[in-house]
Amino acid sequence: MRRRMFLVIAALLVLGACADPATAVVVRVDDATMTRQALDAQIALLEAGFAAQADSGVTPPDRATLEKDIVERFIDQHIVLAVARTRGIEVSDADVETQLAQFREQIPEMTGGTLDEAVKNQLGLPGESSSEFRQFVLFIVAQQKLAESLVSDAELRASITDEVMAQTTEMVQRADVAHILVATEDEARTVLARLDAGEEFGALAAELSTDPGSAQNGGLYEGIAPGEFVPEFDEYMFGKLKPGETTSDPVQTQFGYHIIKLVALNEGPVVDPAQAEMMIEQRVQESLQMQRDSAFQQLILEERTRAEQENRIVRPVYPTATPAPIEDGVVPTPVP
Repeated sequence: MRRRMFLVIAALLVLGACADPATAVVVRVDDATMTRQALDAQIALLEAGFAAQADSGVTPPDRATLEKDIVERFIDQHIVLAVARTRGIEVSDADVETQLAQFREQIPEMTGGTLDEAVKNQLGLPGESSSEFRQFVLFIVAQQKLAESLVSDAELRASITDEVMAQTTEMVQRADVAHILVATEDEARTVLARLDAGEEFGALAAELSTDPGSAQNGGLYEGIAPGEFVPEFDEYMFGKLKPGETTSDPVQTQFGYHIIKLVALNEGPVVDPAQAEMMIEQRVQESLQMQRDSAFQQLILEERTRAEQENRIVRPVYPTATPAPIEDGVVPTPVP
């Protein structure tokens, strides 16, 4: 029995001694693994890509940083694919081919090089025809579909529509206001002197105002609601001036010095009904991707945390820098 036990132990020791470090697993997510050989190959391609940009002044990351980035991308990629599978999100071959076609069209315009070069130099993958890159594209499509599933276009649109349409019946004070914008206080006082001498406000605005949005229109803006202009300007439109009055002194804002004339005060809806549809579409486009990105990032963070707690993720342990010793009598500076 002892001899048999000894032979088994000896065999295991021999196997361990003969094991190839290149095939050792350095990162694992569930059943997906990356070997040291595969990781080193990606690092080598990225280093070659940075070397090709040596004349551009770009400072390449060190090897440890490249390794950490690759490891974390591998983990994110497989967490996203696992979540997508759990939620019944399917990515077809046609989906992957469509995304590949988009990359082939967009990458040359963005980088000036080929997709194959970008895949090697920026992702550290063997090339655009490699199975590794196809897996990466699968991840990109799954990520998009997963984000789309988290925030419904229809629900967001309905919410924004209700909010905007309510504002078409909510009334607010609006001002028709003209101004002449100049760079210095001396210039502004010269404008006031010319107005006092009887020159016409609109003509002076066309001649002197540096505001391209109103100068050729006599300095006029119509239908301005509170909060649309900077506070200093608002204060005169809705508090200090009566219709027909002009400021007696220059008004300084971040843009320069203004001579302001309040033309008229009226009431109008917060949102012009004629502009409601355009505003709804604009707000949907602005909010949809932002909300999807936020929901997606929160979901993946939660799933990644759960996977780590369940020991489904194995990654390298990187050494942390040893803090410098504190000299006697030296009090550390508090970190704000």
